[in-house]
Amino acid sequence: MLVVISQRQQYNKNGAPMDVLEHSYLMYLESYGIKTIAIPNIFSQAGYYFDQFPIEGIILTGGEDVDPKLYGENIEWMDISPRRDQTEQKLLEIAMERKLPVFGICRGMQFINVFFGGKLVKNIKEEITLDHVPGKDHITRIINEKIISDLGKKEIAVNSYHNQAVTTSNLSPYLNAFAVAEHGIVEGLYHPSLPIMGIQWHPERKSPDDKINRILMEALVKKEFFWKK
Repeated sequence: MLVVISQRQQYNKNGAPMDVLEHSYLMYLESYGIKTIAIPNIFSQAGYYFDQFPIEGIILTGGEDVDPKLYGENIEWMDISPRRDQTEQKLLEIAMERKLPVFGICRGMQFINVFFGGKLVKNIKEEITLDHVPGKDHITRIINEKIISDLGKKEIAVNSYHNQAVTTSNLSPYLNAFAVAEHGIVEGLYHPSLPIMGIQWHPERKSPDDKINRILMEALVKKEFFWKK
């Protein structure tokens, strides 16, 4: 399977923007036979790769925050990348046009929610008064019967590396949740009629429960999504 994968934007010592992709994503995807093409954060070039290569899917990775202006909050926010937001928006538009599967990881899941008209909690600790410590595992409830059947349980442990969140109250009306943590924080979501899904945790990092990751990654590779009957 050949996919395109998004990158975070950082700045070098001279202040010039550059794209960065952690090797852990590539090595993890390779373990499932997935080859990757990294997409630069120049949205005008995004369509080129789909015309030149037999792209079969899109991975949206973690990284900086999604600009609150994209979900109607006219405030200035520090850790954002408008170029990345534009690029990932273009990738999702292409995915919908070509019916390509999309898998969002952490920020990637959040961006999917915003793309479909949802919003985000900008700071979990301040808005939910929940000490969601980065790097600390926590319990998540699975609310999708198919995954519960495949897992053999209704709760899993996941890693956590995020300060923003999708919640059941700001989830896009076009998306469904399949995993929810405390305070209604959505840990997994999907589009009911398009091959688009996302998770809040990082499967490419050390995970306390690899079985759920394997189920989702195999669904991506086989294009047999768990919500399809």
